[in-house]
Order: sequence, then C-alpha cells, then structure tokens
Amino acid sequence: MKKARKKHRRRLARLILSTLVAGSGMLFGASAEAEVTVTNYTDVTTNMGGKITNTVTEDGNPISYLTLDPDEKILNVQGGSFFNTYQDPPEPLGFAAYNEYLPSGTGTPISGYTLNVISGTGIANLYGGYANGQFNAENNTVNISGGEIQGSVFGGYSTMGNADSNTVNISGGTVAGSVVGGYGGDPSFYGTGTANSNTVTISGGAVTGDLVGGFRGYGTADSNTVTISGGSVAGRVVGGWSAGGTASSNIVNILTKITPTALYGGWGVASGTGNTLNLAAVGVTTNGLDYFQNMNFYLPSGVANGDTMLTVNGSAATDLTGVTFGVAALSGVSLAKNDTVNLITNANGLTTDATLKTADSASLGTASFLTANNLATDTKYTLGISKKDGNTIIATVENVTEESGGGSESGGGTTITSEDRLKSPVETRAATVTLLNAGADMIASQGFTQAANAVALEAAERAQNGAAGAPAVSGFTPFAALGGSSMRAESGSHVDTKGYGINVGFAREIPNSQGKLLFGPVVEYGGGKYDSYNNDIHADGNSRYWGLGVMARQVNHDGFYYEGSVRGGRVTSDYGANFPAGRVSYDSSSNYWAAHLGLGKVFAAGKNGTVDGYLKYFYSHQSGDDTTIHIAGGNDEQASFDSVDSNRVRIGARYTHKVNDMNSFYGGLAYQYEFGGEARAHYSASGTAPSPSVKGSSGLLELGWQVKPGGPVTIDLGVTGWAGKQKGGSVQLGATWSF
Repeated sequence: MKKARKKHRRRLARLILSTLVAGSGMLFGASAEAEVTVTNYTDVTTNMGGKITNTVTEDGNPISYLTLDPDEKILNVQGGSFFNTYQDPPEPLGFAAYNEYLPSGTGTPISGYTLNVISGTGIANLYGGYANGQFNAENNTVNISGGEIQGSVFGGYSTMGNADSNTVNISGGTVAGSVVGGYGGDPSFYGTGTANSNTVTISGGAVTGDLVGGFRGYGTADSNTVTISGGSVAGRVVGGWSAGGTASSNIVNILTKITPTALYGGWGVASGTGNTLNLAAVGVTTNGLDYFQNMNFYLPSGVANGDTMLTVNGSAATDLTGVTFGVAALSGVSLAKNDTVNLITNANGLTTDATLKTADSASLGTASFLTANNLATDTKYTLGISKKDGNTIIATVENVTEESGGGSESGGGTTITSEDRLKSPVETRAATVTLLNAGADMIASQGFTQAANAVALEAAERAQNGAAGAPAVSGFTPFAALGGSSMRAESGSHVDTKGYGINVGFAREIPNSQGKLLFGPVVEYGGGKYDSYNNDIHADGNSRYWGLGVMARQVNHDGFYYEGSVRGGRVTSDYGANFPAGRVSYDSSSNYWAAHLGLGKVFAAGKNGTVDGYLKYFYSHQSGDDTTIHIAGGNDEQASFDSVDSNRVRIGARYTHKVNDMNSFYGGLAYQYEFGGEARAHYSASGTAPSPSVKGSSGLLELGWQVKPGGPVTIDLGVTGWAGKQKGGSVQLGATWSF
C-alpha cells in the first residue's frame, strides 16, 4: 500500500508539471538544524555514511535518495558525478529528505531547509523542500553556484499542499530543466491552495527551461518575484502561473539582456491584476509578451538615442490593451533633449488603448528620474511616452535640467543644497580628528595616572620584599588604559562618533635632583563608527587608528610638574551616503602624528585631599589623501583631502580625596578651546568643498574612583561629560599590574 501511494503521488505530480519538468530522479535539501556536505563521489554504494537507501521503487525500478538525519537542516553538494548505478543504463541519482505521505493533511510542514549546490555533474531534479500530500512546503531555499543539473529546480515543492515563500538563487552552473520558486500541486480533490510570495533570482549560469516564480495547479499564484540580472534563460519567464485559478501582483525584473521564449506576468485561467514588468536593459528579445497590467522601463546607464529595449518577434500583434506604462532614467544615463528610446517594438503590430495609460516617473522609484552628473549636481530627465506608429512605443526626452539639491535620502523634501553634497564627504575627516584627539586625552589623563600607579605599585612590592629604600625601580612596569566615548562635534553641521581606545605601555621612574622623572613607550589603538548630518544627507562610516609613542613627566619636590607625549601612526576610514541619485562612497587612509605639552602643580587641600591645577596644549596632524569617490551609476570623481591640524588648549583642576589606603575619589572641571580642526577638500569635477571645522569652546566635568583591591593591581574608573562645541561623554578604565 505504501509503495502504491508513492507511485500515485509521483504520477499526479508528473501530470500537473508535464509542461515544466523533463527528466527523472530527485535531489532534495530538506530536513532540521545541522549541515551535511557530500563531495567527490561516483558510486552510491560507497562513501555515503550509510545514508543512501534504495528501498523506493517506481515501475519496478529502484531510485536512490540521500536522507538527512532529523537534526540536519542544510545539504551541500560539491563535486562528483551523481548517477544511480543500479540502473542500466544509469539514471541521475537523487537525494531526498521529505515527510511521509499522509492523506489526512495533518502534521508539520516542510519549512526552513536549504540546499546548496556548488559543483557536480549529472545532478537530477533539485528540491529545497519536498512535501507529500497536503503538507505545505514553505521558506525553503536552493542556492546554485555551479554544477550541471539535468532536471529541474524547485525552491519548495508540494504535491497537493501550498508552496509559499520559497527561494531559488542561481549564480552559476547550468540547468537543463525549469526553475520554479514554489510549486503547489493539484489539490482539486481537497480545495484550492496557494503558491504565493516565492522568489527566483538569476545572476549567472544558464537555464534551458522555464523560469517561474510560483506555480499552482488550482488556486492562486500571487506576489511572486522573478529577477534576472545575469546569465541566460532560454524558456519562458513567468511571474506567477495558476493552471486552474488566478495569478496577481507578480513582478518580473529584467536587468540584463536576455532572449527568453516569452515574458508572462500573471498567467492564469481567470484574469489577474497588478502584475508588473520592470525592464532595465537594452536589446531584450522574446516571442511572447502577455499577462502584465504594468510595464515600467528604466533607461539604463549607457543607453543611446534610438536604442530598443524590448523587441517582440512573435508571428502576431502583441495585445497591450489596458497596460499602464512608466519610464524613468537610471543613474548614469546621458541623453539630450528630443532623443528617443524604443521601449517596445513588434513588427507585426502593437494593440493598445487609444490613449496610452502612463505612470508618473517619480512613482517608479524615489530618485528614478535623476541620473548622477557629478558630486554636486544630478541631471533630471523629463520623459514622455507615446506610440510612434502601429509597431513601436517610444520614450522621448522632453527636457534635461541640472539639480543641485534633490531632496533627502528617502526621496522627500528639497532641503539639501549643492554645498551640503560637497561638504558631507569631508565630515569623515572631522570624525577621525575627534577619535585621534580622544586618544591624546587618554594618554594625558589615564595614561600618566596609570604609569605613576604602576611604578608606585612596583616600589611597594619591592619594599614588601625587603628592598625598602631602593632609589628607583630597576625596570619597566606595564600599565593599560582603555575607554569608550559617544561624542558630537559641531562642525557647521554635526558629526556623531562612538569610539573606543586602548593604550598599553611600560613605565619607569628615575629620581633626580629636582624630583623624579616618569617615562615610557606606549602603543595605542582605537576606532569607532561615525554618523554625519548635513541637512538631509546622512552619511556614516568607520575609522581606525594605531600608533606608537613615548610619554614623559617630571614631578618636582614642590608638587610642580611638566609633561609631554609624542605619537605617530596610521588612520583609515570609509564613507557612505545615499545621495538623491544613488549611493556615494569612498575609502581613505593617511598618516598622523600628535603631541601634547602640559604643566601643573599639586596642592594639599585639607586632610587627605589634593588639588591638581593644570594647563595643557594638544596638537594633532592628519596628513592629506587623494582618493576616488564612487558615485552609483555615474562617473567616479577624484577627491584631494588636505591635511587637518588640531590645536587645543585646556585649563582645569582636579580634586582628589583619599578615603583610605584602598579607595580614592576625584572630580574635576576644565575649559578647552580648539583653534583649528578645519577639514578642506577639492574635487576633480565639482570644485572646492565647504570646510567643516570643530573650532570653538567646550567644557568638561570629570568624576572618578581609584581602587587598590590588594595584590599587584590598581584600577581607575572615570567618566567625563562634555558641553559646548564638543558634546557627549566618555568612560575610561585604567589598570596597572606588576609581575
């Protein structure tokens, strides 16, 4: 009885799918969490880990399957020649993991499985998820990047149930049969069903058969999407296909030159609605065009006056009655006023409404009416659609204007200007200055504090071990400081940075006639993410820096001290923003060096208290860089970034209260003025950019806690808040230890 049921369901499936599928054998990828890879084998009787079974028969002939264990969810196929050697002559070998046939229709659907085919020859039909009977096949995926598939490919396949939200992605290899995102069988004995919301994407490879988003025996095939951006398709391209019902709201995207047999939107017994063809390529040819209610043509980059986008070579006229047409220019288009492009042509005629239905070009996409000119401006095309004669529908360039603004990245408003567009890429330099300055602040505060703690801890350890009165530490003692910050720098617009920094160094202290000299080398590393805002242009990116340096502080017997540090290294950053006509991006790297000088004096302030009054100067230099700015769909533009110099002066005081030998608390106030921090740039096509600057006044408040928990460790935790030109806060953690 079991074999008879299997024989019945296979015959039923073949009957419904006879127009789609040729060949025999099956390759499935369906089962539950882990991953199985089969590679480089030619004989089903070996190297299969006991997972091959040959108990299933059809018409007296055995068929082989690879069945996945219950805890497995992904099947990878790589290499080998897959044939069933039990057949003479051999037939393609199939792999399978699927539910048992249960006519009651109860149970768990086949859902969430993935089949990846990388290479191999003689591969049979592929199934991301295969469901027998009335079980559903949903959310399954087939990815093909190579190999030779002799049969057809199904993202999800159900003999009688629904097949929704399945996916097929093909980037390489060849498929001799057809490709179906979701196949729902014939439920005529049980009512209607669905093959909805499936996706098929072809970016490479070759498909000999049909390409179908969703197929349904009876019921609906709605909201499926087929996208072709590369490769070749020889058969029909169908958004949604219902053999006994309706197909609506399907989308077919053609983004490259192909020659399919036919282009169909929603193919069903009853009329469908809302099926759309989006075409963005020149030279597409087909023998049939039907079942679309909307046809949108996106003039691609490189299109020329007189080009033809879609040619229908059928033996009869093409009926386009009731179709709404839309046209827009993509970024990179370069056409002149009164130029024309043939959208559709058929030498045997086009049947249309007396007055063509047209869509506003802006409704085809947020910036589809713009094409990138340079960084500062875009070109706006006003396009008209008309019927040239009985055989051709054309788009005419009615006007060409330059737009220096264009609205926000989401397509609304007109609040950005040409200056905003030129200034935004330079904000990255302001962001990296903020990060480099945070590194200097860390050395000047936690760096020296932890270096001093390190040598003091070492001296205490030596005294405890019988070396009391030793004049100096004999070697270098390690220390570390790390911190994170969230800052806003006002630069005419503003830049928000979220960063981190790490300082690791070795300190040594040497006594002298005036007091003692603390010094040592330091390694620094830091980075973070930034967001810059110029009206409606929101850019973001990441910055990283690393460098080496030295630091030194002389502390005199009377509490007076003076200090300094020098650092140098490399900083890298990237930039990305959505301009009205498309994405703009670049990468940049340059050298930096920085230094600081400071002086101050520590006074006693009551019992167990001290006040540290100080004056410090900070300088950083970020070298210039020449880089390429990439403009989506348009020509790259060369940018020359000037060097950025930051000059800061800070005056402040910190009060420290020693609670006991293990705990101290501190708090401080300071005023800072930035004299420089201006970032400048020049573009090859757009000229000189406005210069963002972080020049101005800021104030800080700091609070901290120093703890010596005992043993060879000292910890310092501090927080700092900023207001004024620089806003935000930071957290710093310092640590010292001895060995």
